[in-house]
Amino acid sequence: SQAKYPDIVKLPEGLLGDYIVLRNPKPSGFELMIVWKIHVDEDGRITPVLDLLTKVPEQVLEQKIATTENAPTCFRSMLLLFGIETAIENLIRVVGLKN
Repeated sequence: SQAKYPDIVKLPEGLLGDYIVLRNPKPSGFELMIVWKIHVDEDGRITPVLDLLTKVPEQVLEQKIATTENAPTCFRSMLLLFGIETAIENLIRVVGLKN
C-alpha cells in the first residue's frame, strides 16, 4: 500500500512495525492509525487483531464528529465483511479524498 499511495501511507517503524499511519496529504492533519497484534490461541491458531485509532484536529473534529467517532466500529465491520486488504484499501481512499 505504501508503494501505491506514498503520500498517504506511512510506516513509522518500517515493514516490521505493528502499525501504519494513513495521513491526508492536505494540511487538515486528519490521520488514522491501523494497529495490529497477532493472537495465538492455545491450539496454535493465529488470528490477526486489527484496530483503528483516529487523530483529528479540533477544526475538523467539529465538522465531522459523528463520522470520526464511528470510524473504529465501521473499520471492524469492514474487516468482517471485506477482509483485511480491502478494508485497508477503502480506508486509504477515504483518507486521500479532498475535503
